[in-house]
Amino acid sequence: MAEDIEHSEPVTMELARRIVAGRDAAPDAAAVTVAKQCILDWFGVTLAGLEEPVARLLREEIAGHSTGEATIVGSTGKCAPADAALINGAASHALDYDDVHPLVGHPTVAILPAVLAIAEAEQASGEKVLRAFIAGYEAAAFIGSLAMPSHYDRGFHSTATLGSFGAAAAAGLLLDLDEGEMAMALGLAGTQAAGLKSMFGTMAKPFHAGKAASNGVLAARLARRGFTAHPDVLGVPQGFIATQSDRRTMPETPPEFPGNRVADTLFKFHAACYLTHSSIEAVGGLCRDGALLPDDIASIDIHVAPGHLKVCNIPAPHTGLEVKFSLAHVAALAASGIDTAAPESYSDKIALDPALVAIRNRTTIHGDRRAGTGADILIKTRSGGSFTAETDVGIPDRNLERQGERLLRKFRSLTGPVIGPERAERLRQRIESLESADNIHSMMKLE
Repeated sequence: MAEDIEHSEPVTMELARRIVAGRDAAPDAAAVTVAKQCILDWFGVTLAGLEEPVARLLREEIAGHSTGEATIVGSTGKCAPADAALINGAASHALDYDDVHPLVGHPTVAILPAVLAIAEAEQASGEKVLRAFIAGYEAAAFIGSLAMPSHYDRGFHSTATLGSFGAAAAAGLLLDLDEGEMAMALGLAGTQAAGLKSMFGTMAKPFHAGKAASNGVLAARLARRGFTAHPDVLGVPQGFIATQSDRRTMPETPPEFPGNRVADTLFKFHAACYLTHSSIEAVGGLCRDGALLPDDIASIDIHVAPGHLKVCNIPAPHTGLEVKFSLAHVAALAASGIDTAAPESYSDKIALDPALVAIRNRTTIHGDRRAGTGADILIKTRSGGSFTAETDVGIPDRNLERQGERLLRKFRSLTGPVIGPERAERLRQRIESLESADNIHSMMKLE
């Protein structure tokens, strides 16, 4: 463990300075496009996750006694901003179907709920919402560049930890914090940052996203009141980087803001852990192209990076949540032609289905591939044939129009059954024209 960090100037204060200085800078066009895609996707997965147990239990626990101006998405209820961020953040990660960034984990579910909660309370414009979200994303990614991958390898859930920083930075911009206050907000976010990968496959994982959003709201609001923290939470001995990563040196300066790392967002088109997606696509593609039926398959070998085995290798899942983190079981889904994009495909019944268990038991996971999100697949058939494929979903799609079309299909499939196609289309239009909106009230009401 690093006991001290070598650096010249307090990196946290410089980061705070750059976040605040970039408040009025025009974001990159690609960043704006992808940011709106993130928001569209977030509403889709949030509305689809409203009735998941984690979302329902949090509403029951919090909504009845919390008052404020922030909307609980999908309802007419309002509560305090930190509470709304917690509920909405957890609901948006309940299906584990939200976007991904390698330096953050799941950025939007941690940052956007904080942005929306503060924006409602502060009557912020749509343009400010977009700028705050992009800046919060950039801040989380920058801190991720300092902490990752050792932070994640140690067992921390980066969505929870790095997401807390991003949420605080974004909320702080909407609250017009100055440089000193922003540094305090980052410090308060860092001292709250927590989340363990050992919780994957349980309700605690989506709870992490909600907590990160709520942490950021509380940190920014307290900083505005004059609440103090150490001004260099990132660089100080026994600070965030020293205790939660292996980094020994700090960069001279953070990047300029607002930045465009949001353009590297990876979107999910299967409702399972992102590290299973390359395997899902490769197995499914081989079975479709080879016209393989489940009974034809003698064995499936999946070769992935060693880190996958710590994240999504539950050998015998018993619940739908655990299925999302079982490479062998999602391979069985793909081999059986089950729609891995449909949230209902990850049920407790699916986890125990004898036919799927039989394929799962013929699947072997090897953690011998180079680092990354890719997978090498070998399927052997009972007749002696063999089929191979290599797939890597971890490459951002630079064709933003194509990406937008895929996301729109996903959005419509998730929102239509919940709010109906007409309301879903109005929501899409409001997100598309967000920068021209005086406030976000209509968008949040789903009018």
